[in-house]
Amino acid sequence: MILAIETSSTLCSVAFWDNGNTIAEFESNTPMQHAKLIGQFIEKGLEQTGSSPNLVAVAIGPGSFTGLRIGLSYAQGFCFGREIPIVGVSNHQVLASQKHSDEKPIFTIIDARRKEVYLAKHKRSETFEIESHQIVAIDNLAEQFSAPGQLICHQDLNLPDNILAELKEKGLVENRQAKYSAAYVASIGRKIVIKNGGDNIETLEPMYIRPFAGVR
Repeated sequence: MILAIETSSTLCSVAFWDNGNTIAEFESNTPMQHAKLIGQFIEKGLEQTGSSPNLVAVAIGPGSFTGLRIGLSYAQGFCFGREIPIVGVSNHQVLASQKHSDEKPIFTIIDARRKEVYLAKHKRSETFEIESHQIVAIDNLAEQFSAPGQLICHQDLNLPDNILAELKEKGLVENRQAKYSAAYVASIGRKIVIKNGGDNIETLEPMYIRPFAGVR
């Protein structure tokens, strides 16, 4: 069974996932309550499922500095105490998994504040690995594309109408209904572990919004 944790935004999401199914899930969109809620959700899930996870998958961003640190710190402590593996999943991978097509190149964008977005291009793989990653001014977003593809962004990211028109002219098919959830983190995390193994519990770090944006 996989315990999955998503705290990279205002959403605090915890899921217990096994054999391709979410067997328990808890979510709250209450800001600034992640530290309080995450323990409560996990305790309820452990009681409800009656079994112990053998893997923890945790969202590593980009996202809220505080939220990411809370989720990852809890996940690392949970894994260390129980001697089970951990795997980090980028929110770009979560968005990419909600693609509409297997044929067109996949790009994902995440709000980076300051009128900028994180733009990632993904490899065509089961784990939606990040091929390239950069910070781009929203006004210059359309300039980053030279061929048609599918652009996936979180449902809360609102791009200006003129930018959307420019993207459409470039042949970008948009999916603006993608969301974050611990269930997606669990599904991708399992595939990553099967392919590459887990992460080092001591060195796993978030993909911070500022000042550093890393690529896993």
